Parts: sequence; structure tokens; C-alpha cells
Amino acid sequence: MSQHFPLIQNKVLKPAIKVLTDYPRDDLASDEVYQAMIVACAKENVECFACDVGAIPAMDTVVATFKTAQLALNSQLGYGHVFLTNCAPRKNIISAKSKGEGVVIGILPNGVTLLTVNSGYALAPFVKMIKEGKAHFFESCIPDEGSQFRSRDFFPLAAAQLASFLCKRLHELGEQAIMEMLKHDQLPRILEGFSLLGDAIDVDSVSEMPSGCAWYVDNFGNVKLNILHDDLLRTYDSGSNLVVAVGGSIADAIVGSAGFSQGEGILALTCGSSGWDDGTGKVVRFTEVFLRGGSAANLLSDVSAGEQFYIMSKEDLKSAQGVLRDSGVQYIGSHNLFMMSEAKLIQMFAHYGLIRNGYDSRVLRKRLKDNSLVSFLQEHVSRQDVA
Repeated sequence: MSQHFPLIQNKVLKPAIKVLTDYPRDDLASDEVYQAMIVACAKENVECFACDVGAIPAMDTVVATFKTAQLALNSQLGYGHVFLTNCAPRKNIISAKSKGEGVVIGILPNGVTLLTVNSGYALAPFVKMIKEGKAHFFESCIPDEGSQFRSRDFFPLAAAQLASFLCKRLHELGEQAIMEMLKHDQLPRILEGFSLLGDAIDVDSVSEMPSGCAWYVDNFGNVKLNILHDDLLRTYDSGSNLVVAVGGSIADAIVGSAGFSQGEGILALTCGSSGWDDGTGKVVRFTEVFLRGGSAANLLSDVSAGEQFYIMSKEDLKSAQGVLRDSGVQYIGSHNLFMMSEAKLIQMFAHYGLIRNGYDSRVLRKRLKDNSLVSFLQEHVSRQDVA
């Protein structure tokens, strides 16, 4: 067995295929996809080490991409581990041909390969890696029309063909050559000659999630944000008192360095269990909104994946409220300050750039320090009205 590629046994690759679709595990569709995957592997003469179909919420591209990235980038199987992710809202629903979003083919720094429907935020976690040449994604020739059930009718065969190609590529090049390609960021060379491979994608067309969004809400109600926790700790010291706003909800929170660093009943912004190697050998971890002994998601009015969070210093919020109140100003543009909730006030600060990346309120703090908050808001709104 290969030390670097556990799926290579006696110089033979036994691929592992992970399918992620937006069907419940107990739904007939999930069983049909699994059956189609087995049939495709049999037709392509692929001897799989494992084949599994996992579930993601219906039409939730945020959860789909997070699950794919978390599993694929943390894979210890590497070369031969194939992911097939299909979550496509099909926004072009008028199409008579059932045309859906196209499938892209990707290869990651650890040798894992992906087939994923390029819908919504499907490639958001990989954008930085793509720009740095650490990961590569390509258009594909996989059909994107002609069936209401592409997960069963088209995609399994494509995944089996990719797995088969990886087996043949190993036989052609040898394990050492593939290791060298991975080591020296020559990933496209591994996929050269794959019949379904198209041109490299235009990374500028890929949708990135705004900083501060929720990646995922787990079964315990912990909310995983797309904020790197090291970045949060560079902005706020561990133990700082913050406020968290999402939608119409707001809550006090404490910055922590680990999951159980705060007591029961205290909302914590802590270093979560999720994250991955960013392609440079550095493992990044994301901030998690954690309520020991309870559900953070429930506390924040059943927040869901994709929602925007805003985080700021509680002291700065109180200072800003005092400045606005003492100014006697009632309206900032169409915003009625006398009728505005704290959550909406924080969102307004973010809208005008006083809170950046969903959590950095240092610009607001500077405006408070030089007594320019009110004039800045009034001038900013005026410029927007003119534009």
C-alpha cells in the first residue's frame, strides 16, 4: 500500500467515489443515484475501494460547497478520491430542454478530483487556490441538458470515467511521476487527455461568498462562518466582548480561542473544528458561533447557511449609539435612527463601510475617535443620492 496514496494497492488504484446530492438519504432518488453509480463503475471496469452517496439540503449551494471542500481538502486518500457534487437550483427553469448549470472538473493540491455543478457558490472555497495556481478547474463536456434527473442519467457515468482515467494515468506515468506533479503544482498535467476535459474556467466569473457568511449549521446548532479565526483574533483579543447581528437578531458574544473556552450559556466566537490546508501547507480554521449547553442557531432566530453575520465590539456599538443619539439627527438617508433596532444599525454601519469583511469595525472606531461619525454618514448618503 502506498504511503502517499492509500488507494494504490499493489500498484493498482482502487478509486473511492463520494457523491453529494441534494436528496435525503432515504429518498428514492438517492438510491437510484447510488445504483447508477455502481452500474457506471461496472461498465467502465472500475474496481472501487468505496462508493457512497451523501445528502445535502435541497438547492443549498452553500452547504454543498462547504461539505465538498471540508471532505475533499481534508481527504487522506488523495489521488483516486473522486467527488461528484450536484446541487443545482436550475434558475433557467423555462428551458424546454431541461438545461442546467454546467459541470466543472477540478483537481486539488492533495490529488483529489472533483466533478461539481457550477451553481451558486459551488467554487467559492477554492477561489484563492485557483488564483494562486494551487488548484485547477476546467469546463467539461458532460451533458447539461436532456434530463430532469442528471444525477442519475449523466453524472455517474462521468464520475466512473474520471475514476477509470485516473487508473490508466497511474499506469502510464507511475506513482512517482504523479507525486512530482502534485509537489510542483503541475496538476493539469495529470488530467491531460481526459476526454471530458474542457478549457480552464474563468476564475473572475466564479462567485465568492462575502466574508462573514455562514458556511454551515450543524446538528447541535453551531454556526460555522467563513471568517478565518486567526483573522478575527488579529482584530479582537481573546476574551473581548462583542455583539453578533444576523437578520433581525442580535446577541452578546465573547471571543474565544477554543470550543469550550467559555462557560455554559455564553455565546462564543471560537476556533471551530472545520477548515483545511489552503494549498500552501498551512491549515486554516474557521470561526464558529458556539453556545455551550444550547443552540447558537436557535438563539439567533434559526439562522441558516448563507446568511450574513456582522460582528463588532460591544463598546463601539454603545459609543456609536450615544453619538447618534446626542447628535439629534433622526434620519440618515432613508434610515430612521429613532426607529432602528440595534441589528439594523449594525447592518447600516456595514453598508457604509464602517464594518468591513463582516467583523472589522476599526473604521467605525476611528470615526468615533475623531468625532466624524455623523458627518461621514451624512456625506456618504448624500454622495450616493447624487450618484
